[in-house]
Amino acid sequence: MGWDEALRAIATAAQTGATELDLAGYNLTALPPEIGQLTQLETLILGKLDRTRNRYRHIGNNLNHLPKNITKLENLKILQFCCNGLIEIPSEI
Repeated sequence: MGWDEALRAIATAAQTGATELDLAGYNLTALPPEIGQLTQLETLILGKLDRTRNRYRHIGNNLNHLPKNITKLENLKILQFCCNGLIEIPSEI
């Protein structure tokens, strides 16, 4: 998965009014700016630990910062960003 798939997932979430979006494993080095349009989101998953067959697998991206427009997600309650290389998080968060 990559940038184009992430854009499609964001567009689908916008069209359906989804309150959760899982972008873990999309190999993103940055979040698409379109993420700021998803003001209905309550949960954004950018990384996670997945358990299958009694084994844990790290699923993340290659993000080293989060864009400031993520603060436009006013309904966001859960932001999962493990399994990334974040070195900067906007102070507004």
